[in-house]
Amino acid sequence: MNNSLKIFCLIIGCAIALPAFGADVTNRTKCTDIQAQINELSALESPTDEQSAQLTALQAQYRSDCARAASGRGQRAGASSAAARASIAATSNVAPAATASTGGTVVVTTKSVLNEYLDKRQDLCDELKSDMDLLVTNGASDTEIEPLQNQYDADCEEIDHSASVVIDAETAARNVSSGLCEDGSKPNKFGCCEGETFTDMGNLVFACCPDDGGTCYPPINNGNAL
Repeated sequence: MNNSLKIFCLIIGCAIALPAFGADVTNRTKCTDIQAQINELSALESPTDEQSAQLTALQAQYRSDCARAASGRGQRAGASSAAARASIAATSNVAPAATASTGGTVVVTTKSVLNEYLDKRQDLCDELKSDMDLLVTNGASDTEIEPLQNQYDADCEEIDHSASVVIDAETAARNVSSGLCEDGSKPNKFGCCEGETFTDMGNLVFACCPDDGGTCYPPINNGNAL
């Protein structure tokens, strides 16, 4: 092959490769921008409805435009894409997870995981309440319903415990003096709070002892429920 022909083939090859290279770079840049916007919105503690809708739209766009594009490449490109996804998961609160249907990725955030869990928990609580009502309608006694009611009270009266609440000493003392636990929740029937076990100390003395060790305290209601 003469030099002129070699040069001609080289020019043709570059002309074919450049558009694909340019499209790939553009796609990666767009996906990076989308990912950055998702990270920013996911970090908001109290997003507005508009911001939540925008986050959902961006996640759908990422799944559509970025995850599928990555899964359609060759083995070497797929390995690079997997490394990039691992890097994203390690450096942000957005953890991509593989999907069996498309072989791509689904953008998962801490907020979306929590919301999905709480939705499922609420559905289970609603189902339990419906079953209890049905049993009562069919003649079940209070004694028969009591175990279900106890479970419902423990799991369903307050479903979302995700918020971190700091109780100052003055508030904690005021709560205890009014017959509540330090965090303002109701003690159980033995006068103990969450994380404490009602314990027989001997000589008819009872106390609430922390499950993780430490000082035991008298029951808040002095065991009046016994």
